[in-house]
Amino acid sequence: MSFVLVANVEISPGSERLFTAWQAHHLKALSQFPGFISRDVIPLDVVVGEAWSIFMNFESEASVIAWQQSPKRRALVEEIAPILAGDFAESLNAMGSASPGSEVTEVIFSRVRPGMENRYCEWASRMQAAQAQYPGYRGMYLQSPASGGAGHWTSILRYDSAEHLEAWMRAPERRTLLAESKEFIQSEELLRLGTSFPGWVPVDPRTGKAPPDWKTALLVLLGLFPIVMLEMRFLSPMLGAWGLRSSPAMFLGNVVSVALTSFLTMPLFVRWFGWWLYPKSGTNAISLRGIGFLGVLFTLEVLLLWNLLPW
Repeated sequence: MSFVLVANVEISPGSERLFTAWQAHHLKALSQFPGFISRDVIPLDVVVGEAWSIFMNFESEASVIAWQQSPKRRALVEEIAPILAGDFAESLNAMGSASPGSEVTEVIFSRVRPGMENRYCEWASRMQAAQAQYPGYRGMYLQSPASGGAGHWTSILRYDSAEHLEAWMRAPERRTLLAESKEFIQSEELLRLGTSFPGWVPVDPRTGKAPPDWKTALLVLLGLFPIVMLEMRFLSPMLGAWGLRSSPAMFLGNVVSVALTSFLTMPLFVRWFGWWLYPKSGTNAISLRGIGFLGVLFTLEVLLLWNLLPW
């Protein structure tokens, strides 16, 4: 069980830039504090954008109490006090996690260059402030690497619809901020939840878009066809010899197919066919060349496995 400290913050009109700077200081202090897990910033008034809830997820009640009594927190409350329209009110809740909502979600894994964490925190707060200006924004969940060590920072960005999320992903403000982040972000991977092939194919970090579903489907077929053929030739007779028939045998076969596709063929194909999935230029020519190459591979698979089954 984790403990979530919830702060409801209402800032004075015109204080958005100061609030963004304060969020950077707040995130930096939290990410260095023992027991801190993640922070989720959600606008309470998505139209005006002046009222916010900040969810701070901690490992234990003791770590929450230590944070509330820390000099860092007192300094942060004093820093934000001049721009508040009310009190800095906090409440403690015990729950499984401060999990984000069920809106359209973009998950971003960022590896920050060593020693650039403070720069990243400041940039992440400005990114969040820019996101909040776009229609449909529902909040950003940010988790630092485990125990403040090396690893990926995880951002979960939420909008109320795919259209609103795409509007932000194509926004000029986002392109400008991403160009700035090259200084301190070593690598970044994006995952769109709710797509046709979640988890198998990441989105293009340059555009924020996933490859067309038909491209992903062709790669799935390229890997799945030989897997199924080999299962029918070797696995099915073995399961039949063990007395497993009909639905149990089919279920085990599907387990093997999904596992091999998820953890073997698709990771390899995404890496090998990156030039086709994420073309940088000459999109039509690259698409045709990729289709032709896949056609050759499909033909080779069929010919090589032609006599595999005793039909």
